[in-house]
Amino acid sequence: MREFSDVLARKREGSLKIYLGYAAGVGKTCAMLREAHNLLEQGFDVVAAYVEPHDRPDTRTLLDGIETLPPLNVSQGGAAFPEMDVEALIRRAPQIALVDELAHTNAPGSQREKRYQDVLEILSHGINVIGTLNVQHLESVAERVQEATGVAVRERLPDAFLARADQVVTVDVSKEDLRERLRQGKIYKPEQAERALRNFFSYENLSFLRELCLREASGDQMRKIEAQALLSPAAEGHAAEAVMVAISSNPTDAETLIRKAMRLASQMGSRCYVVYVQRQRESPERINAAVQRGLQNNLQLAARLGAEVVELTGEDVAETLVNFASARNVRHAFFGKSRLTPLRERLRGSFILNFLYDAVGVDMHIVNLTPKDW
Repeated sequence: MREFSDVLARKREGSLKIYLGYAAGVGKTCAMLREAHNLLEQGFDVVAAYVEPHDRPDTRTLLDGIETLPPLNVSQGGAAFPEMDVEALIRRAPQIALVDELAHTNAPGSQREKRYQDVLEILSHGINVIGTLNVQHLESVAERVQEATGVAVRERLPDAFLARADQVVTVDVSKEDLRERLRQGKIYKPEQAERALRNFFSYENLSFLRELCLREASGDQMRKIEAQALLSPAAEGHAAEAVMVAISSNPTDAETLIRKAMRLASQMGSRCYVVYVQRQRESPERINAAVQRGLQNNLQLAARLGAEVVELTGEDVAETLVNFASARNVRHAFFGKSRLTPLRERLRGSFILNFLYDAVGVDMHIVNLTPKDW
């Protein structure tokens, strides 16, 4: 449950609305611009902070009549790259800013690495933001999308940013309509469109992406309902059910565990804790440097995905995890399957079995890793 101080802090910030789609060309930017015109008609002060028309006539037409902020040209290697001018926008201080392609990586030399970080800065100044995002750019699903489609997803943002949104609207069109838009040249040029239809925009890929998008929007709706319920007087004294991932200092399977747990937490609209219990023999001065780097990389990944990273100390790992799960109302716990043989596990003991016996009301998820995950 959010602390009251967090609620007060959010009230001083701007609100965030995201138009979420499953692929380029579904109409996210056009939906955002149509809403901007409606807001202008109602008397709101709206500025297009950064809108990418992609040479699409429909988008350019909808930009007419909306004040557009000139881009900031960032020089790099003798070339100039247009980026959103955050400082100019803050000085202009509109009520609402329109920001396209939230997962965009800014040009080297920019003040912040990612556009979503620019948006967080804008929100902190009390400016409301309406933005656009495709589901494959969420950190928690990017790897799955890459495996399913064969296309590398390089532009990513943490799921916590989507959870930060006050409203998420799914922009949905049928796969047939989207492919027809491609054929008509409304998304890419004809030669690009033909390649796209054979590759990323195949029926199978679009089905997979569309399902992901609808699930993500459904999870967001659950989070909003839960948040409202927890703020009601009847919910006083009750904590939301949470998900926990227990990771060891051995980093080889942590990424798989974290991503699976984050997906469940997202579907449930719950918090996800990534917990590492450090025993004395794993103190920084004793642990192998390569293992330590791997551990830190996985904890950083967890933070990027939107999990709450918790580092504890204790010699009895099971007891430490049981106490944490009880205190945080954890109802789902993720563990990697032991690599020990059954005989060695019986001789050495298993903290997973100890956790199973001692944890009350916690569903355990033992992830059986494939050779690729190892």
